Amino acid sequence: MIGVLLAALKIIGIVILAIIALALLIILMVLFIPVRYRGKIYFKEVPDIALSVTWFFKFLSLNITYKDGLDIIGKVGWFFKVYSNHDEEEETDSEEETDSIEGIENYKSEVEETPDRVNENKKVDITVENNKKDNVISGKQENSEADNKIKELDKQEKKQSKKKKNKPKKKKSSAKKESKPDKLINKAKDIHYLLTEEENKKTLLLMLEKTKNLLVHILPKRIVGFFKFGFDDPSTTGQVLEAVAIFYPLYKDDFKIVPMFYDEIIEVDISFKGRLRVFYALYIGLILWLNKKKIKTRPK
Repeated sequence: MIGVLLAALKIIGIVILAIIALALLIILMVLFIPVRYRGKIYFKEVPDIALSVTWFFKFLSLNITYKDGLDIIGKVGWFFKVYSNHDEEEETDSEEETDSIEGIENYKSEVEETPDRVNENKKVDITVENNKKDNVISGKQENSEADNKIKELDKQEKKQSKKKKNKPKKKKSSAKKESKPDKLINKAKDIHYLLTEEENKKTLLLMLEKTKNLLVHILPKRIVGFFKFGFDDPSTTGQVLEAVAIFYPLYKDDFKIVPMFYDEIIEVDISFKGRLRVFYALYIGLILWLNKKKIKTRPK
């Protein structure tokens, strides 16, 4: 008997350990396996956009495309579709059809019931006339009783008004509400203290640096393609080229800017990809949250 119990406990322990190990494995996978995204944007008179977000070799995937219309498809386990915006459109169409059918049936039933309703309305009219006669007689008696009640209520109101007059009036609070200019001045002082206090400066600089690191981590690692543009006025094309040239160090290797000074055209072809690790995002978020508590406010 004891051997059976020990064997059962051993099996239960192994199962529990296996569940714990599986849970830890899933948590580590979610934290350290990156979420990858890639996209392609092409525009020449008509936009053609494709964006996909995947995790763990496309075990989870979300595909968004826009050409003639918006298509959104979500899959789990590589093959099982769990979401599609077209399914919702089909459901709405079927609901509209059922509503129209129900409306037609309700109209038919109402048409069939109209003769019976006419007869019922005649009977109701006769009973209403009889009730009116009875109400006229009883109404006279009720009016006399109501007059007596009104007189009693008037007497009670007069007594209460006399008591209120005899009570001493409460003093108005001498504290004045803060005006809008004062609120703005105090707000400006708070911001000035927040930005000039030495410890706050260090904390804010650290938070800005960590936010920048997170953005660098999330933004695409590679952008490939070209941007071809031209306007009626060549000077406008030159001004746009001058503005875009500021970002030349970012795209000089893989992305091309093609100005067309004598043609009116806008054509874009961009491909990009990047990734996000949940662990790194949580780490940055924790640092920002802890440093936010260190920020000092202006003493009042």
